[in-house]
Amino acid sequence: MISNFIKKNFFTLLLVPYAVGTIGILLPMSRDFFLSLTPAMLLFSFILVVIEEGKWTKFNVATLLFIFAGGFFVEFIGVNYGYLFGDYQYGTTLGFKWEGVPLTIAMNWAMLCIASRSMVNLVMQHKVLSSAVAAAVVTAYDYLLEPVAIKFSWWWWDEGIIPIFNYVCWFGFSFIFQLCFRKVPLITGRSFWMIFVHAIFYWILLLM
Repeated sequence: MISNFIKKNFFTLLLVPYAVGTIGILLPMSRDFFLSLTPAMLLFSFILVVIEEGKWTKFNVATLLFIFAGGFFVEFIGVNYGYLFGDYQYGTTLGFKWEGVPLTIAMNWAMLCIASRSMVNLVMQHKVLSSAVAAAVVTAYDYLLEPVAIKFSWWWWDEGIIPIFNYVCWFGFSFIFQLCFRKVPLITGRSFWMIFVHAIFYWILLLM
């Protein structure tokens, strides 16, 4: 089965594509091609995380759909009305957009919520406290991502300034999404490594 294959080869499937992608982006001759693969990599990452955490994400299909829809909705408000996160716009690198919002962004909300909860679950299982700490992890992730996203025109801020309220909203909505998870086991999977790999990936791109 595909799920067994992914679980058995999780680290290979996680590390190899990002290693190849990093090299491809660092090389000027192949940079545009590898950047164009960003939507496919986000989809791949989402699938990898969901399947790795299958023993509890299967009980949270409705929650993941809610996070996807909720993530899209708050981004829609932000992009089209300038509320919540601030005045910003998305470029074309993240793939198909509807009403100015790439669908991959909504999917990324779900992936980050799963991976961050997996990380926090290593040290605590209290529902509210775990939700708050996981939301803080997601917010820190966004803080690291912002300068990289701006550098590669994944999105940009209309006045060139990232408002503090952007991070407040990231924390608030992430906390709400985390509270919706149910039946999170004491021992979760390894999806939290996705956050570490992304952090290294963004750090390298930022140093280019």
